[in-house]
Amino acid sequence: MNQKQQDADKILLAHIRDLSRKNAWQSFTAFLDRRQYTLAKSVLTEGSYRFYGGYPEAERGILCIHTEDALPEDTDFPLTCLTFTFRESDRLTHRDMLGSLMAQQIDRSLIGDILVFPGKIQCFVTGAAASVGMSLTKIGRVGVKVTDTLPFDETYHQEKKEISGTVSSPRLDAVLKTALGLSREACTQLIARQLVMLNYQEESENSRLLKPGDLFSVRGYGKFHLKSISMPTKKNRLHIVIEKYL
Repeated sequence: MNQKQQDADKILLAHIRDLSRKNAWQSFTAFLDRRQYTLAKSVLTEGSYRFYGGYPEAERGILCIHTEDALPEDTDFPLTCLTFTFRESDRLTHRDMLGSLMAQQIDRSLIGDILVFPGKIQCFVTGAAASVGMSLTKIGRVGVKVTDTLPFDETYHQEKKEISGTVSSPRLDAVLKTALGLSREACTQLIARQLVMLNYQEESENSRLLKPGDLFSVRGYGKFHLKSISMPTKKNRLHIVIEKYL
């Protein structure tokens, strides 16, 4: 982890501790990613916080630190779901939406998940990002209409691609080799260069054993889920199934 990231993490933890010490009825952060959320949990007491980003599987969410009798409802979180509609023949991406907002000097911490559908993008935002988003008439070169009155579309489905193979053991470097289609040596280098996250935390051990349900990501290659590990074959190999998030 580079020094800049370490400094940012220290500032985040100091902020979380400060919010916790205030013992306020409810205190809310800006949007955190899952790595930041995992870090924040390490200094909080179970039952004193809730993470929510607009829908149950959100990757980015707002952390509420609350007293025992003030568990927040979904509607208590200071976020807005913006819905941008456009012609289905036009193609817009997550990057297009994020770029349009950040081009208006909106900080990344004010933007949550961005979900792309045919002819529609839904984006969770907070603070100034809501008013800026409502003023957008174009994303890139594509004309859009925007509203903040439509609920999150629960038909959203994260596309995934299955990858399978066999390994001698579910070591991180072996699982990466299957997931990325690279040599074991190349995977070892990715780990050594601090480009691999396991369950939202940086992982530096090649021999770390993975289990079904583990999530891992590799900078530049994407995010993956270890779906299953079979019982050993007669040749003592394990068949693994990995899902890559598209």
